[in-house]
Amino acid sequence: MSGKVDIRQPLEFGWKVFRENVLFFLVMMLILGIPAAIMGVMVKDTPWLSLSVLFLRGVAWLWRVIAAMAVILVSLSYCDRNSFDIRQAEAMKPLFIPYLLGSILFSVMIGVGLVLLVVPGIYLAVRYQFMPYLIIDKGMQPMDALRAAGELTRGSWLDLFIFLLCIVGINLLGALLLGLGLLVTVPVTFVAHASVYRSFVPAGQ
Repeated sequence: MSGKVDIRQPLEFGWKVFRENVLFFLVMMLILGIPAAIMGVMVKDTPWLSLSVLFLRGVAWLWRVIAAMAVILVSLSYCDRNSFDIRQAEAMKPLFIPYLLGSILFSVMIGVGLVLLVVPGIYLAVRYQFMPYLIIDKGMQPMDALRAAGELTRGSWLDLFIFLLCIVGINLLGALLLGLGLLVTVPVTFVAHASVYRSFVPAGQ
């Protein structure tokens, strides 16, 4: 796909969805965020070679994967139906392994790119940003999702890069407010990002 990516409209949509469902998103953020925060505190400044710490770090990483899947599923649901039914979470079960493998592949790819003078990592992160969505939305396997994500963003890299910079800036502002602002900015920007994905892959396509 080639074309200009709207920046204002997705952010306005994300804010509208959040404003109309404040309690739901705040509860979701606390449910997903509190366990991750607790585990982060528990492993802070502890030696990596400890088996118990390694286990806890692994659990924390798996929890972040599950949280990311849940946020994508919820965001797409609000884009498509302006609501979310908890029963939709059942759809995540068969997608966990593909998403987990996809997360590893994506992280390694970006990590290697960042080591190579940073710029390649940024390029890859923007080019293949919709890979996780394709796994959740279309049930694709990691390599298929990677190829499809690359094709989707062809010709729109710069616009998507600017949009992601806006998202990062908004969440940095949220973090400055003692971190409490993230309870608002994270769901707003996730829904906005899902909205941009939907502009590339309409529901049902």
